[in-house]
Amino acid sequence: MEWLEAFRQTAELKSLTKASESLHISQPALSKQIRNLEIELGAQLLTRSSIGVTLTPAGQILFERSKNIINEMNVTKREIALIQDEGKVDLTIGSWPSIATIFLPMRIAGNQQSKPKLDVKTRVFYCFYDLLTNLDNGILDAALFDDRGVKHSYYTEPVFTEKFFLFVNVKHPVFGDKEEVRFDEIKNETFVMLPEGCDVRMLVEDEFTARNGTLNISLEIELGQSILGYIHAGLGISILPEIFIIQMKDTIKAIPITDFGIMRQISVITREKSISKQLLGFIFNQ
Repeated sequence: MEWLEAFRQTAELKSLTKASESLHISQPALSKQIRNLEIELGAQLLTRSSIGVTLTPAGQILFERSKNIINEMNVTKREIALIQDEGKVDLTIGSWPSIATIFLPMRIAGNQQSKPKLDVKTRVFYCFYDLLTNLDNGILDAALFDDRGVKHSYYTEPVFTEKFFLFVNVKHPVFGDKEEVRFDEIKNETFVMLPEGCDVRMLVEDEFTARNGTLNISLEIELGQSILGYIHAGLGISILPEIFIIQMKDTIKAIPITDFGIMRQISVITREKSISKQLLGFIFNQ
């Protein structure tokens, strides 16, 4: 299965380098896995060149069938684990850095005694496309993000909602002394924001558009924690969801935006309803 997943990821990304980064393994290790698969099947699967990799005819056949093979094997493994008293269910969850590093660890730690044991691995992504692509190809069993504005065919169940706040340095000349702000007070400001492709950015942009405004961005940063670092240094302000309050330093304050009409709704998105039920039951206590 590991060989097949390595092959599928490489075929999807058309690059050994990108696939090794996505799978968090070295490129030589990835090449060895694919070579092992080629030896097992007795056929060359990929054609390598200086600009990437392409599928051979044999590789195309395997690629078209690999998603179903991976999905069926994962379902089978989970069903077998569930009927055993000491069974262990392995799940890989993909999400944004804030969810993967702040929310999930606390939930997983609180449910270590569950039966069957749920062994959860987390992977960090920065855009919808990568989350849904890896969910589709079987690399992920579930994804956590706000999917309300994204078209897909998977099962989705809401987990929690959170408000947005204006994050500023406590010494900010305009907002440092404020306990709350209105949208009109901030609409013309320039912000440090997360990149396109994440739910936070999309929701904030939609709110500005709905109010006939334009979100002015001075800098895009992939990690919300890094944005907090800029605010700590007095280099900018941002609009972020409530989860980032946990990581604030005492040099930063989160100010409620009283008339900001959006909420972020984090949902669990899965290919199979049974996985959604397991996650909501074992991790989220629902």
